[in-house]
Amino acid sequence: MQLKQIIERILVTLLCTWASVTYAATDDIYSGQGPAAMAIDIKPDDADNIVRASSSRVVSVAIFGSANLDVTAINPRTIRLNGIGIMLVGKSDKSLCKRPADINGDSYDDLVCDVRTTGFRVGLGEYSVILKAATYHAESLLGEDRIKIVGN
Repeated sequence: MQLKQIIERILVTLLCTWASVTYAATDDIYSGQGPAAMAIDIKPDDADNIVRASSSRVVSVAIFGSANLDVTAINPRTIRLNGIGIMLVGKSDKSLCKRPADINGDSYDDLVCDVRTTGFRVGLGEYSVILKAATYHAESLLGEDRIKIVGN
């Protein structure tokens, strides 16, 4: 592994750690409490969560509903994946979040959103990614998954 790649990995790890600490310290503005945990899946159609370095610049993220989380209460404008917002289309606030549906077969509706990857500044390798969101009821949410960035 080249020195540049090692330095990139160290910086990404530090950035992710810093983002998590910063989130815990400052992004609790929605409820005044720490964020509630939510289950997510990066690229729900790919068990390995592989993202090609030359991909289409968008990755799907599933937010799984549960007895404790009604995904229809999530404000799509607050969704951030490692600080990167969801893609918006047109001149309106219509996002690329798909209509809630039960994609994992647990009888709770899930939400699948497309998130930009153009803001990711990482090299090849495996990374932990953090999704942050808030509900319309001012509850902050936090979920985590892993992705693997591969070459073409």
